[in-house]
Amino acid sequence: MRFVDVRNQLGKNFCDYLLTKERKYWKEILSLEVPPEFLPYKEERIKTYQQLLEEYKNLLPAKDIEKVIFLGRDMNNRGLYFEGHEIIEKYWLTYKEKYKKFLQALIQVSIANMHLESGNLKGYHRMKELAIKNLSEYSGNLFNIDVEKLKNILQKVGEFFISY
Repeated sequence: MRFVDVRNQLGKNFCDYLLTKERKYWKEILSLEVPPEFLPYKEERIKTYQQLLEEYKNLLPAKDIEKVIFLGRDMNNRGLYFEGHEIIEKYWLTYKEKYKKFLQALIQVSIANMHLESGNLKGYHRMKELAIKNLSEYSGNLFNIDVEKLKNILQKVGEFFISY
């Protein structure tokens, strides 16, 4: 099992728990067998998840777009990019209304941040451009997100790394 597999399995189960509040997902997190070298990571993630559950307790289960976006944005802002992308993506897969591309853009922002964190500038730029494209039909403040400010931040971060 690779690190990315551990991260993904923990993150997916955590997001499933946030969306459903079904205990089976929390049990899967606790019982996930990982190689010894990833045990400290698993323990730290569980500790982080427990802290978040305490903070998020009044939002669960996250069944509406406002809660899902809040959770995704909050996790992304905390550096939990995989989880931030995962919770929005799970909601996005069945969402059929007018903010579908907005949700997709938020997913792409989290993925762009994952690429940036790992030093994959090509991946960052690709995801950033897709996010900006998907945000193009939106403006103003949506779900407490200033769309123009988000577009500008994405563009400026990209310019910084091009000129660096």
